[in-house]
Amino acid sequence: AEGFLVDKIVDQTGSKGTGKWTVQQAADLGVAAPTITASLDGRYMSSNKPERVAAAEVFSKLGLQQPTTVPGVSKEQLVADVSAALYASKICSYAQGLNIIKAKSEEQKWGIDLGGLARIWK
Repeated sequence: AEGFLVDKIVDQTGSKGTGKWTVQQAADLGVAAPTITASLDGRYMSSNKPERVAAAEVFSKLGLQQPTTVPGVSKEQLVADVSAALYASKICSYAQGLNIIKAKSEEQKWGIDLGGLARIWK
């Protein structure tokens, strides 16, 4: 297969419902899960491709273009910053997920060993 990988990526996501269930559980339990919620919001926005295409056309007609660079930031620095942000978001997601599991375990008296869970949960 030739060409760039980015050209083979489908510009739209689907959903199995697990993110929605996770966010619902967090809300029901009163546990903050902002990173997980933002991920779900991103999935919803991505799945609405016709609306994104229409918005891009409106912006284009207004002479507004999507920036391809960040003024004063090198490509290498941008890649490093995005990589660090992704790593931080993974840590936050794990912490939020464990907080949801902890709250549900306490509610249901399951006695889940969070340390043991963290060791096997990747």
